[in-house]
Amino acid sequence: MVPYGWVGKILRVNLSSGKVETEDSGKYAEKYIGGRGMAARIAWEEIPPNIDAYDPENRLIIMTGPLTGTLAPTSGGRMTVCGVAPQAYPKPHYTRSSIGGEWGAELKYAGYDGVVVHGKAEKPVHIWINDEKVEIRDATKLWGLDTYATQRMIASELGRDVKTLCIGPAGENLVRISIIQSRLENAAGQGGFGAVMGSKNLKAITVRGSGSVKIARPKEFLDICKYVAQLAHHHREIKAGALKLKACTFSCTTKNCGDSLIPYKNVPGKFYPTLYTGVVQCCAPVFLRLKPWEAGFEAAQLANMLGINHWEIVLGYTGYGQWLNRCKEAGLLTEKDLGVPLDLEKGEFWSALIEKIAYKRDIGRIFAEGVPRAADILGVGKDFLPHVAHGYETHWDGHLFGSPCFPYWLVSALMWALDSRDPLCHGYAQEIARWWDEFGGPLTMEQIKGVGRRVYGSEKSVDPKSGYEYKAQPALWHQNNLCIKDSLPVCDQTFPLLFSRHSRDGYGDPAAEAKLFSAVMGVDVSQAELDRMGSRIYNLERAIMVREGRTRQDDESILPYFKRPDYQGIPLDEEKFKRLMDELYTLRDWDKATGWPTRATLEELDLRDVADELEKLNRLP
Repeated sequence: MVPYGWVGKILRVNLSSGKVETEDSGKYAEKYIGGRGMAARIAWEEIPPNIDAYDPENRLIIMTGPLTGTLAPTSGGRMTVCGVAPQAYPKPHYTRSSIGGEWGAELKYAGYDGVVVHGKAEKPVHIWINDEKVEIRDATKLWGLDTYATQRMIASELGRDVKTLCIGPAGENLVRISIIQSRLENAAGQGGFGAVMGSKNLKAITVRGSGSVKIARPKEFLDICKYVAQLAHHHREIKAGALKLKACTFSCTTKNCGDSLIPYKNVPGKFYPTLYTGVVQCCAPVFLRLKPWEAGFEAAQLANMLGINHWEIVLGYTGYGQWLNRCKEAGLLTEKDLGVPLDLEKGEFWSALIEKIAYKRDIGRIFAEGVPRAADILGVGKDFLPHVAHGYETHWDGHLFGSPCFPYWLVSALMWALDSRDPLCHGYAQEIARWWDEFGGPLTMEQIKGVGRRVYGSEKSVDPKSGYEYKAQPALWHQNNLCIKDSLPVCDQTFPLLFSRHSRDGYGDPAAEAKLFSAVMGVDVSQAELDRMGSRIYNLERAIMVREGRTRQDDESILPYFKRPDYQGIPLDEEKFKRLMDELYTLRDWDKATGWPTRATLEELDLRDVADELEKLNRLP
C-alpha cells in the first residue's frame, strides 16, 4: 500500500563503522504519530540509560512528521531533534529540540522520514544525502568554519539547491549551549545538540530530494489548510513598530513568531534579519536597546555563525545577561574575572563573550558549560539563576514582565515540573493573554470562560480569580497537545486553535490538527484519539525519565524558583501547589509518591513492554 504523509524509510548512519542502512518507518508511525513520538520510541529501544551526551552510543535522532513537506499551515519543513542533551542539568538526560525551515521537507522529498546517527567518526565527516544515494564524506576542510561559511562551501560544491544542517565552532568544541543551524535563521536551539554532533565529529548533513509527499485526500486537505489559515489569523495584529516579521518555515501563514527584520540605518526598504531563533515579541527589543543597536545586531549574527543558543545568552535579557547583571550588582563578578569590560548594554561586550564561549578561551571555558554549571564552578550567583529546572531558563513562567500573570503561571509550573526541559506553555497562558480584552484582545472574559468550559471542563481553568483551583486539567490537556504538535509537527505559537474571532462565542477549533492529520493520512482520527496518542508519547517520555532515575523529588526541584515572587510580587504557595501536583499525578494515573506511571496506565496506552522493563528495574509502582 502506498503510504500517505510518510515516505516510508528512516535512514540509519553508524559513524563508527561507516554503515548506512534504512528501515521501515511504518513500525513507529501508527502508534507514535511522527517527530517527537517516533524519536521517543527509538530512544527507548536504543539509547542506554544514564549515558553521557558525548557517548558514541547516544543517538542524534532527527525526525519529521506526517505533515512535514506539505502545505499544512506552519508545518512546512519543521522537524524534531532528540537525544541525550548536554545542556540538561544537573546531568545530561534525554530531551528534544525543534527546528523549522526547509531541511525537513527536503529530507522527505529525498525519501526519508528521519535520520538516526550514532557512533563516532575518526575524523570530521559530512553526510551527503542525494535521494537514495548516501555518502559519508570527509569534512576536514569544513571543520573550524562558521555555520554560514560551512553552508556556502557545501553549496558551492553540491549546488545552491541543497539544504544543510551544520554546526559551528561551538559545537565542534563541545559547548553545552551549542545549536544545530540551517540556512541563516533556523536552529535547533535548546538542548546543546550541536555539541552532540561535534562529539560524533559530524560537521554537517546535507540533503537534496526530488520526490514528493503523497496526500490521501488532496482536495479536502487544501480546503482544511485554507480553513486553518483563516482561523490562525486569530488574535490582534502584532504591532512590531520598526520590525517586519519573517516566517520560520515555508508553509507558515500567520507569522505569529519567528525572526524579525530590522531596518538597517534607516534606509527605506532595506531590512536585515536579526536571525534570532525565538519569538519576535520577546527578543526584538533586546537588540534594539543595546548600544549601538548595530553592535547588538552583530552580536546576534556572531552567535548564529559560531553556533550558540541565543536563549541562553539573550544579550542581557535573561540567561547569562540577567545572571551577570545580578552578579555584577552584588559585587560577585568583576571585569577582572571576565577578562572583558563588564558593560552589559554594549554589543561589543556580548561579541567578545560569545567568541570566548565558542572557542572556550579564558572565562569562556567555564561559560561554555552553561549558566547553572558556570555558577557551580565559580561558586557564585546560585540564587540569581534565571533557570527554572532541568538546565533550562525562565520561559513563560511569570517571572519576566509580559509572561503570564497569576494564576495562569500555575499551569506553566505544573508543566515545568513534569517535563525534561522548558515545556513551551504558549498554548494556554499566552493565548488567554492574546485574546482577553483586558490586554487588548478581541474576547471578553465571559467568552474565554466559555471556551475553558468546553476545552478543559470548567471555567475555573481560565478564571483570573480562580487561584489554585482547576489548574491540573489544563496542564494535562496541554502536555498531551504539545506532544501532538511536536510530532505532526506544527507550530507551538499557532496551535491549538482554541479561540476565534469568527464565532459568536469565541470558540475556535481544537480539532484542527486532527483534521489536517486525517486528510493527509486518509484515516479519520478524532481529536480525542489524537489526544490519546499524545498521552502515549508523554508516558513513554516519562518512562525514559524514570529509567534515567527521575522521581517526584526531581519534579519538585522547580519549587525554589517558583517560590520567588513573580513580576507582580506573588510567590508560589508550596503546600497548595503540591496538592495540585497530586491532582495531576492522579489524573495521569501515576503514583503520587514517586511520580512514576503505573502498569495499568502503560498497558492501557499499549506500552506493556515498557511496563515490563520498568518492573525489571524496580521502577514500576
